[in-house]
Amino acid sequence: MSNTNNGAHPQWRQLCQAALFETNPVKLLERIAHARCVIIERIEDGYKNPPTSEQIALLEALSTLDSLRRITERQNEYRSRAS
Repeated sequence: MSNTNNGAHPQWRQLCQAALFETNPVKLLERIAHARCVIIERIEDGYKNPPTSEQIALLEALSTLDSLRRITERQNEYRSRAS
């Protein structure tokens, strides 16, 4: 996972998009976890440098994924209780 930037479409962006468009709740949580790992690794790689637009986008993506994870977990709990 160390080579996460392949030009204009870094791997982390592709992983976030895959998570955002996943419809299976179980796979969604897996995709979110994977995307978060890659994003955190990318943030840590650039931590010693001044903030860049990519680092700001990384933090925003991480926040979005965390919100999506919480929503999905709540929906999964609701579905479990309703069954």
